Amino acid sequence: MVLAWPIAIEMLLQFLMGTVDSMMVSRLGDDAVSAVGLSNQVLRSLLTIFVLINGGAGIVIARRWGAGNPDGARRAAAMALKVGVIGGALVSVLFAFGAGDIVRLMGAPAEVAPMAATYLAMIGACSILTEMNMMTTVMIRNTGNTRGPMMIAIGMNVVHIILNYGFIFGKMGFPQLGIEGLGISTIISRSLAMICGLWLLFRSFPHKFRRSDWRGYDKPILKEMVGIGLPNLGTAASWGYSQIVQLAIISSLGAVQLAANSYFNIVQQLPWLIGSSIGMAVQIQVGQKFGAKLYDEVYRAPYRAAALGVLPTIALAVMLYAFGESTLRWFTADEDIIAAVLPLFFWCIIWQPMRTWTYAFMQSMNAVGEAKFVALNTVLGMWIFATGGAYVFGVLLHMGVMGALIGLMLDELFRAAMVGWRWKRRRKLPRQSAAGVTV
Repeated sequence: MVLAWPIAIEMLLQFLMGTVDSMMVSRLGDDAVSAVGLSNQVLRSLLTIFVLINGGAGIVIARRWGAGNPDGARRAAAMALKVGVIGGALVSVLFAFGAGDIVRLMGAPAEVAPMAATYLAMIGACSILTEMNMMTTVMIRNTGNTRGPMMIAIGMNVVHIILNYGFIFGKMGFPQLGIEGLGISTIISRSLAMICGLWLLFRSFPHKFRRSDWRGYDKPILKEMVGIGLPNLGTAASWGYSQIVQLAIISSLGAVQLAANSYFNIVQQLPWLIGSSIGMAVQIQVGQKFGAKLYDEVYRAPYRAAALGVLPTIALAVMLYAFGESTLRWFTADEDIIAAVLPLFFWCIIWQPMRTWTYAFMQSMNAVGEAKFVALNTVLGMWIFATGGAYVFGVLLHMGVMGALIGLMLDELFRAAMVGWRWKRRRKLPRQSAAGVTV
């Protein structure tokens, strides 16, 4: 898929850079890795509120672009940027003054909490940078340009790694700042990426942004964005808060289990990058074709995407299982942590292809207006199976992080079955005759 390969390359490079990033932090100790992992999880969870605008804006832009209305797509982008700046600023203030309280509410182990509070305050206070990067990436991609965000992401991660080396370890004339240096590096690299993203976004439309695009609020566009984004917000917010609860459950099991969870989440991103890139690409494709009323092509799109993604996902999961121990030893020498993580890699061979299938159909359903159904089943699955499973299997049955993974697999199985059944019914996709007329 033409749209998918730049996204896949971007995410692969991000994974590699993220792995190097984590290896650098691991030199500060396993507690530092846990602190960064916990902070990033909290940050990702609370930033899900921006799905209300980001998700809706991306689909609205794709639909208008596919329908041959780039000016409407441009006005939608301006609307999203205005709302995103306000929301990003509010979240930044929340983290700047409340990071310590948030870490305490998470029940972080005493040896992890101080570093987590410091890092979360620094990164969280710059949430507006993260939001603007997320937003510009989504909007640029939905015009059909997936190569531009790939190049920006590559540059951002290269700068980040270089600055990490300088600020964390005091190299190249920089002061040695440890975990605070990681925060400074992240802020600088994301600021540069935001500038590049805005520059590229402004050049993505045939006609330049006009003053009228920035005045007031276009109610029809805003209503359409919110209509698409609100169910996605419910899904994302529920996922984010369920992740916080799951993380609190794992934190209650002790520092070893928390570190094991952090390392597993770092490494398992390798096979997941295929599924996520396929899902992002098929949503763009489906949104544009849905706007052009090519309903039969829309119906076939997620089947093709899932088939394209499952085999490479399995291959990467098998590779992860085969080299899991040697990979983990790049990060830690703690035998208890390694022993807790290794069994999880085997089950990734089953779990990750399920995620690829589910994500392709979920993203397609969001693009055609089935977001409410996706939201309902996602919320049910994540709380009943994922979160409930983490407690039942992880705590009550004393299975630790393995119990949490069992819950995630049951959640994935439930949602895969539901979205597959719903898509087959074609509720939003009229059938087309041979002449292309809908019937």
